[in-house]
Amino acid sequence: MRWPIAALVGVAMAAGMTSGASAALVTDAGSGTAITTRVFDRATGEPVKGVCVLAMPVPTFSLPKACPARSGGGGRVTVEVPGPGEYNLFALPKLDSPYGAQWVGPDGGTGRQQDARRVTLATGETKRVAQILLDPRATISGVVDHWAGDPTGLVSVAPIQLDVYREQRSVPVDVDGTFEIDWVGPYEWPVLFRSQDGPAQWSGRVGNRLIAEVVPAVVGGSVEPYTFRTLRFRGAAIRVQMASLPTGLPGRVVLYNSATGDVMGVGEFDGSQSSVRAVVIGGQQVKIECQCPDGTRWYGGTSFADATPVVAAYYAGINIDMR
Repeated sequence: MRWPIAALVGVAMAAGMTSGASAALVTDAGSGTAITTRVFDRATGEPVKGVCVLAMPVPTFSLPKACPARSGGGGRVTVEVPGPGEYNLFALPKLDSPYGAQWVGPDGGTGRQQDARRVTLATGETKRVAQILLDPRATISGVVDHWAGDPTGLVSVAPIQLDVYREQRSVPVDVDGTFEIDWVGPYEWPVLFRSQDGPAQWSGRVGNRLIAEVVPAVVGGSVEPYTFRTLRFRGAAIRVQMASLPTGLPGRVVLYNSATGDVMGVGEFDGSQSSVRAVVIGGQQVKIECQCPDGTRWYGGTSFADATPVVAAYYAGINIDMR
């Protein structure tokens, strides 16, 4: 099975998600809704140019292919957003920067989105928020248990993207099972592991990023590597029964964590099947979308917002009828 799995950016999660495939972060200059701030070096107090600043609808997360807004002179930056709602800011320095990425917290950086500052915007509102204080880049060191040298193994602190096998900031797991993520700030972060050999899972063997174990990132030193204990055989197998589809036309069923909108599993089909199977890590609730050749369907609803959550228990075999 291929893994073109990904995470929603989830703009539509804040305003009614209609399709995981189309829920990419889009800045709408016509909305007139924006967040403005400044970026500084925490230690020196000097403004920092060239830092990408992202506004994520709570509680979604994705790293875009192109940066919508970078800090300029005086560290100033304005991030336009699609519309009203609650947002978190994520500061993403360039890969060659001495600074680490961060969720922007009330008093500095953090690695957990739920600890980030929330910015509430009304339609057409531009809100100035407190400055972003950057810390040095740090490294998360870890090792995947029971590693068999699967060359498809990847880790990241961000959810992955549909149709992208290896995202810009994901890191391959070495043949000995070790990995290092060296572009983050010195905070505690959830870590995502996935491979073709088992279901995608966040640290702590969970599907919900917000309750994952967090792993410390350390500046200029080393700590005992985090042991990423995977669950390869405790997934939930979900088989989706579909109506007759145009023969030979491809499509897929996408399983989203119901709390975060992160994509946790995908099952692909070519139009000749009447059902498709996807596996996710157990112990979570998922919402199911069929990106079918004849249109998008959601199980139990018409969008992510009103779709029916499905309990994916460990070892479960679940049949879903979407005919």
